[in-house]
Amino acid sequence: MSNKKKYIITAVTLGAIAACSGALIGVTNLVTRDRIAQNEKNKFNAGIVAVFGENSSVSDISDDFKEYKYITNAYVVNQNENNIGWAIKTSGSNAYGKISMIVGFNLEKTRVGTYMVVNEQSYASTLEDKYVVPLNEGTRDLDDVKCGATYGATLVKNMIDEAQNYVNGIVKE
Repeated sequence: MSNKKKYIITAVTLGAIAACSGALIGVTNLVTRDRIAQNEKNKFNAGIVAVFGENSSVSDISDDFKEYKYITNAYVVNQNENNIGWAIKTSGSNAYGKISMIVGFNLEKTRVGTYMVVNEQSYASTLEDKYVVPLNEGTRDLDDVKCGATYGATLVKNMIDEAQNYVNGIVKE
């Protein structure tokens, strides 16, 4: 009889701990959900400004991106109510972590810049310092991915290539 009582007490105790933990996670989600969403929106807007400059705004391109591996959304970019290009939001991951970025194109469908929204790669600073920044400055070729963070650079290159293909083939002027 004492063994049954011990098992019941253990089960009830573990159940209570699990219920309290679940409630704590739920409350934390309620408190932080809006702030996290706002931070993501702010980071995206900062990326648009970084790639296209001040007074840039975006409007969503209604499209189905299921056929794409990396593209999650596409936007028409306007500045002073004039179309100045496209912003393609991409996301991907590899064994070293997740990357989400904005790839900007002008009306001539030339890449004008990239902005890392999320960079959770193990070698994140190496990737940005030795590949993304020189790529944006025009001092590094897109295909030159050997930078000390080759897997991350290859992922970035593949994401940019897919965005370029989308802009070249689907977006009509």
